[in-house]
Amino acid sequence: MPLKLMNQTKKTDVSPKKESESFDRARDLFIESAGKISANMLGMVSKVGGQMYALLFLSRRPLSLDDIVDTLKLSKGNVSVNIRLLESVGLVNKAWVKGSRKDYYEATRNYPQKLLRDFFDRVRGGIDDSLRMINRFKVEFEEAAKGCQGEQVEDVQFNILQLYLLETFYQAASKMFEDFYQGRSIDIDLLRRVILE
Repeated sequence: MPLKLMNQTKKTDVSPKKESESFDRARDLFIESAGKISANMLGMVSKVGGQMYALLFLSRRPLSLDDIVDTLKLSKGNVSVNIRLLESVGLVNKAWVKGSRKDYYEATRNYPQKLLRDFFDRVRGGIDDSLRMINRFKVEFEEAAKGCQGEQVEDVQFNILQLYLLETFYQAASKMFEDFYQGRSIDIDLLRRVILE
């Protein structure tokens, strides 16, 4: 048999059933992994929500709640609760399917962008909260220092100094985020000092 013809024959040896099983296994593993990542990344959505989003993200057509239930082997109540959560955070939208009265859903395709934006917003909010807390306790320590004597004065002054150092760190981080959001170039040396030193 000529080599060219023999190679063509080998390619057709893989049965359509095996190819389908291989595809299903790869898809299922991706969905399972996406659920774990979603649950670990910022707690934005639950493991089940992450699996549902991954299924919808990989689907070329909108899926009904029944489709999701059947594919992921979940209860309808669990799917219903999580689909509402995914809708509320803008990761899925309802889709109209001609000739059906069921609700269908499709994934929005901006998940990585939304995940990063939410991550930065949370970090920025945490920095702002930290600065407010530091300022409040600086005032309290400074007030407390007025009634202190002896070694306690040194303890309070040390605590105030620590809060000022902490404030410097958070102010640098806040400036970095402000520059980022305003489209200004970020001071790389400042970023390095904030993260690594």
